Amino acid sequence: MVTFTVANALTVLRLVLTPFFVAAFILSLQKTAFVLFCVAGFTDLIDGSVARLLNQRSKGGAILDPLADKLLMQSCFALLAFEGLVPLWFFLLAFARDATIVSGIIYLERKKADLPYSPILVSKIATLVQLAVAILGLLLWWKPHLSPAGIPLQDLLVWTVFAASVFIIASGFQYVRIGFELLRRNAARREHRLP
Repeated sequence: MVTFTVANALTVLRLVLTPFFVAAFILSLQKTAFVLFCVAGFTDLIDGSVARLLNQRSKGGAILDPLADKLLMQSCFALLAFEGLVPLWFFLLAFARDATIVSGIIYLERKKADLPYSPILVSKIATLVQLAVAILGLLLWWKPHLSPAGIPLQDLLVWTVFAASVFIIASGFQYVRIGFELLRRNAARREHRLP
């Protein structure tokens, strides 16, 4: 059960905005899609900080937040890949990492393992860089001739995709390592409890 808090309300807002963003993208409402994604992405950046500042951390929110984040990001990457704005392999890489994390959480929950429900540093960086990929990709779709600081958007996007890929892989391996460690601790705790 997800309790109502300001942080969880921001997460729910992100969930609500995601289908509207997808619809705007499909309808080629470029400015609308860009604004909707930026608002949704902003809620992702601040909801964790709001939860900490207001002391509103909850297990339900800790589960719902990454799910909302992954739904938004994977929807965006799928659409950008379909338009040829990001490589298909990048979408598949990000999707595989997120699917692995979600599957791992479900499996560990069933095994009654004690989950920390807090993102690791490399994962936070991966999220930030993926947000940058999404925003640059949407900008390239909307205003392809922009050249911030004289650098073509396409070039910025290529380098950001590369950086995001590195952090996606690093965080994926880190989460798998943590998952196996939690399973090991859980098994050791059960053996210790046996008479």
